[in-house]
Amino acid sequence: MTLWCIVGSTGATKQVAPGYIPATCNPGTSGTYTNGVGGVVCNTVLCAIPCPSSGAICNTVKVDGQKNVPFYFAPAIGVNSGSTGALTAVSCRGSCGTLMPNAMDIAFVADRTTSLNSTVFSSMKQGIKDTLSSMTPEYQFVTLGTIHKSTSYNGCDTYLTANSSNTPANGAARVGSWTPLQFSNNYLTGTLASTSRSLDTNSTLVKNVTCLNQASQPWGTHLAAPLKAAARMLLGYQASNLSSLSAARQLILPQGATVKQAIIMETDGVPEESIAFNGYLTGTNPPLYKDTNTSLGSTSLSNANDPVSGSPWNGDIGCINLTTVATNAKAAGITVIMIGYGDANTAKCKKNYSNGTFSGTPVKDVLAAAASPAPNGSASTANNNCSTVAGAAAENSDGDFYFCAATGAQLSGIFSTAVSQLSSTTKFVKMPGS
Repeated sequence: MTLWCIVGSTGATKQVAPGYIPATCNPGTSGTYTNGVGGVVCNTVLCAIPCPSSGAICNTVKVDGQKNVPFYFAPAIGVNSGSTGALTAVSCRGSCGTLMPNAMDIAFVADRTTSLNSTVFSSMKQGIKDTLSSMTPEYQFVTLGTIHKSTSYNGCDTYLTANSSNTPANGAARVGSWTPLQFSNNYLTGTLASTSRSLDTNSTLVKNVTCLNQASQPWGTHLAAPLKAAARMLLGYQASNLSSLSAARQLILPQGATVKQAIIMETDGVPEESIAFNGYLTGTNPPLYKDTNTSLGSTSLSNANDPVSGSPWNGDIGCINLTTVATNAKAAGITVIMIGYGDANTAKCKKNYSNGTFSGTPVKDVLAAAASPAPNGSASTANNNCSTVAGAAAENSDGDFYFCAATGAQLSGIFSTAVSQLSSTTKFVKMPGS
């Protein structure tokens, strides 16, 4: 059994086509791959690149074998057995040589609450950028949501609400938009024909990942509301440029190609929704700010109002809101991918602010329940100890749509893993040279 990276070919010239590495797989052994060199084999359709057993992202397994088998009738003429000869089976996962079936609309939702330390927060932002570097903007459109809401400030559309002195205002978590950006199809330089592509620092999306700032006050961790806003963007309930981008993409997609829609949400917190909480929450320093707007409270995707839990003390209601919104999004055809970090791996839904204890359902189980079922149909689960690097690695390799991280370094790489998990169908292929 050997591992391979199958990508598209340039056609008559029989070389590795640009744009496939690392978008579909990444052998990780060299930046340049040439037909006939280092085991690379190409025909006019596909190229097969040897993939090392570690340190690479492979999409193909090749199994070779032969066996002597007994005969049942041939012994009558003196032939007792025979060889099957050399047999080969090649199974490929994902796009398998074409970028086009990986058409996606993706909404990232990034946590920026105070509980993330600055190093981890930077790792999270870098992880999103690294993931964009591995994607294909002509086929994969991306927007960015935030926890808390964002407003525009000094050219940054993902800035946490600021007043004239650049100080976050009272109630900032509930002022602005959870999804402040349109969808982007220009986050990389070059074109599909380019031999290499990099992040386009002039892209609105890349700029706003860079300038995304962190909260300075504990306004609570809102999960249901930003998840709902991201779903509304994908489904067209909130006005965006997605329909116009999709119309242009449709012209370059093959007949029958499907477009997947996904939300990738990262959080390190316990749901403690302070929207529409008309009062101060005692026991915190400083206190969670009140919101006098109590005319909210819908988990329906067609209703623009944010879900609320009343008082942040009612964290279990916040968890219920999250699973309800996620259920509605999944029913609408959206793949929901959840990433847990920090307290999300250990805490429970209901927090006692007087003594700092937690009760109720573990948050990681709620995040796993909110995530979409695995490609094989089984429910996503949180069965491993995500407080350790090894436990998180085990959780992230079980094939479902719940991921976790124990360190900032792990968090940085999970976004790319989550995106690659979306292309999980397998097929048998005829590999070049076989």
